[in-house]
Amino acid sequence: MNNTLKIIFAILSTIGTLTIIIVLWELALKPLVMTDNNPPIPTPNPSVSTSSQTPPSSTKSNVTGMPLENRFSSGELRLLTNEINPSADQGITSFKAGNYQQAYQEFSQAVKTKPNDPEVQIYLNNSEARKQGKPFVLAVVVPVDQRPTNTAEMLRGVAQAQTQFNQQGINGRGLEIVIVNDSNDPNYAQQVAQKIVNKTDILGVIGHNSSSASAKGLEVYETAGIAMISPTSTSTSLSGNVFFRTVPSDAKAGQVLARYAVRNNMSKVAVFYTSTSNYSESLKQAFVKGFQLLGTTNVLDISLPNFNPKSTVEALQNQVDGFVLFPNTDNKIINLSLQIADANANLSQPKKLLGGDALYNPATLKLSQGGVDGLVLAVPWFARNTYPYTNSAAKRWGGRVSWRTATSYDATKAFTKALSENATRNTVLINLQQTNLSPSETSGEPLQFLKSGDRNTDPLLVRVVRKSSDLTQYDFEIIND
Repeated sequence: MNNTLKIIFAILSTIGTLTIIIVLWELALKPLVMTDNNPPIPTPNPSVSTSSQTPPSSTKSNVTGMPLENRFSSGELRLLTNEINPSADQGITSFKAGNYQQAYQEFSQAVKTKPNDPEVQIYLNNSEARKQGKPFVLAVVVPVDQRPTNTAEMLRGVAQAQTQFNQQGINGRGLEIVIVNDSNDPNYAQQVAQKIVNKTDILGVIGHNSSSASAKGLEVYETAGIAMISPTSTSTSLSGNVFFRTVPSDAKAGQVLARYAVRNNMSKVAVFYTSTSNYSESLKQAFVKGFQLLGTTNVLDISLPNFNPKSTVEALQNQVDGFVLFPNTDNKIINLSLQIADANANLSQPKKLLGGDALYNPATLKLSQGGVDGLVLAVPWFARNTYPYTNSAAKRWGGRVSWRTATSYDATKAFTKALSENATRNTVLINLQQTNLSPSETSGEPLQFLKSGDRNTDPLLVRVVRKSSDLTQYDFEIIND
């Protein structure tokens, strides 16, 4: 009996020891051992809805392995997967089966359920065009998974122009829009561009979004002779026989800002840009070129790893009379630019602030601590109440639309004006070169293209102002300078 008790006590003692060892391992030792092999999860940057010239610096894990055909949809796939709408899912099933009448009814219900979702409006229009037969076909290339907000804004402009065209059509033929996702990635942009070219029924391309993606797509379209109109790519490096854009180029934006700086007695400025961005680089070059005859510039790259906004601003406060902000759309770079503005506001004598359209968004500016008040931006479009489009777009989409919506609307209107009964890629390209749309046919300004493909218009200047009802919110007022 005594031996039995000794054995039992020994077993219990062993179990207790093991339990203590396991607890110590889980609570104390394991975290220390595992830390070296598993880096900490980074703190996410605040979400910003931004301008769209340059792709984000985030990894492409969400798009790796996506089949190329899953980047294309006329109604066969839901690309904006963050939108939940059962009627849209039913419409997609019917559209894939070729039952366009049923798809039309289901997409009609989907639009009623979510009226500000442009993807389902485009699919509704496509169903109608397929029902009528022999639709004209255009592609719109957008960064669906990387920039869903920019994508939705661009698609709203396309959808509204498509809806207007399909109300009349040409001899009973409507317009079909193929939505294409390039993830704002130059490699994917080149791949989808080649697939677009191989789809011989596609007569032209609206897009791409970022300048770097547009550059890769343009290489393919140039060889094939298919026209592209970018509503958002502003880099001065973009040019070609088939290239057009409905947004002013960086060259004009830089010149307009430089003239404003000189007129407002700024003779020495610090220019903050990011060398990793085509957009930021070309905007910086254009500003420096326009400003250098009458003033001096100190150019700083905020994408360098050791850049410190506060100490840099404090070091420059007695050397300059203005700060110029040309970030790209990367969240980290946007935040650094806002920190520059906030550091400036804390100086005993704050300097004047100028910037590019990457900051043309109230949601972006809300991340500032107040330093952006008074910031002057060169922008492509402003929602003037005198523009008929401003009110019609707000009514259709349930609120004031962005500049990306306006310039995408204009790009689509240019294409629909270039269509004809026997339209080919070549006739569309030729007709685009003679584009001449009145303000009543566009988002508010006449539309003509120069030989370079640039829109014959200048950017506008706006000033950031606090909303009187909520001082943490910002809006923009037009500068008639």
